[in-house]
Amino acid sequence: MENASKALIIAGAILIAILIVSLGILIFNNFARKAQDSANMDEQEIAAFNSKIKPYLGNSVAGSQVNALLQYCLSCNTNSKNKNLVNRYITVTYPGGTLNVSSTTYNRVDTSNAFYTVMGEYNNGFLTIITITKN
Repeated sequence: MENASKALIIAGAILIAILIVSLGILIFNNFARKAQDSANMDEQEIAAFNSKIKPYLGNSVAGSQVNALLQYCLSCNTNSKNKNLVNRYITVTYPGGTLNVSSTTYNRVDTSNAFYTVMGEYNNGFLTIITITKN
């Protein structure tokens, strides 16, 4: 009888150990899934940020499009500054000057039959440096 009670105690301990290990695996998988979702969200956020600038990149960009890009970059910098998102500041060098995080206005570029080359550089996945030259 004494052996039977010890066997039941050992079996119970084994079941409790299996339950604890299973619970640990479940919690680990849950955290791993949340971390992966967070990483995917960052990639989606970067893609969304860059997708608004990418249409302006190229070799024969009209002056009106360059002015629209400058306006977008100015508003982006203002929003990023207000939200303390340092990695999203955009610096634009163009024939009329430089636009950066401290800029509150910008000089418009020539729109009369003028075309520009717009090139971008990435920093941590974000398009943060834009260089505009007149063709």
